[in-house]
Amino acid sequence: MFMICYWSKIDSPIGKIYLAATDGGLVYSAASKSGGEEMFNWLGKYLPDYTLVEEENSILTEAGVQLRDYFNGSRKGLDLPLILIGTSFRKKVWEALLTIPYGETRSYGQIAAQIGKPKASRAVGQANHHNPISYFVP
Repeated sequence: MFMICYWSKIDSPIGKIYLAATDGGLVYSAASKSGGEEMFNWLGKYLPDYTLVEEENSILTEAGVQLRDYFNGSRKGLDLPLILIGTSFRKKVWEALLTIPYGETRSYGQIAAQIGKPKASRAVGQANHHNPISYFVP
């Protein structure tokens, strides 16, 4: 089966944001100062069987619209189909992050308790560090 991962980049107040998505959902969003090298390395590691195409699909187009609206202040949250790629622990952390209302914060300890691993606050921090969809999973 031929699998495609589309990618694009947008300009933002914090620099270029690189985006990648399959037809099923967004898989990557992060700023880059190195021409997207981080994204290409990540995609090569986690989606090695996908063909990369520098082209927008409907998810990337909508991601760009939502990010622009968010940065100009006319949008409070981002909402797209996401494909979370990582260990089951990391996915639980990222899903917990999605429950935090706009404008609120949670400590790593609070997230660890929320996912039923109250002593795993450092691991929660590592999961945050490895979050490949950093704007859509804040």
